[in-house]
Amino acid sequence: MAYFDNFQLADEVAAHFDEVVAAADPLLRSRYAGFFAVASAAVLEVALKQIVIEYAAANHELFGSYVAARYERINGRIAIDDCHKEHLKPFGERYQKCFKRRLEGIERYFMQRQGLSVKASYNNLLTWRHSFAHQGAVPSTATYEEVKQGFEAGKLVMQALARTLTVRGRTSS
Repeated sequence: MAYFDNFQLADEVAAHFDEVVAAADPLLRSRYAGFFAVASAAVLEVALKQIVIEYAAANHELFGSYVAARYERINGRIAIDDCHKEHLKPFGERYQKCFKRRLEGIERYFMQRQGLSVKASYNNLLTWRHSFAHQGAVPSTATYEEVKQGFEAGKLVMQALARTLTVRGRTSS
């Protein structure tokens, strides 16, 4: 299964939530936003793990096994900074620079066309996920739509990561 196939899980939940949230009172809307933040961040974590493990395995079977064992325990370390410092650093500076360039291109594109910061939106999603999962609260300023936007931004971050981790001219799944 390709890493992006995992996104369908959260997309299906969002489709259901879209109908329910529209008719819900404000308190329930914030709860749905919190639950979606947790679910979508979990899906992005699975995608990140899959991207890195598949890249390692494509380079060497033993390396892939080592990375798979190590990635059983990443538990939410999927912020952009984590991608640079933890997930790409072992592969070398070339990969860190490539990811940074790709992400900057995505950021420029969406800022110019939609006035949206992909980086900020993704980081907000992770902040909201943490708040809801560990404190049972989503900041009152976060809407369900903003959480969905954070998930869409996360998909773009994962796409940049997948395209960065290339083996002999082909991208990881």
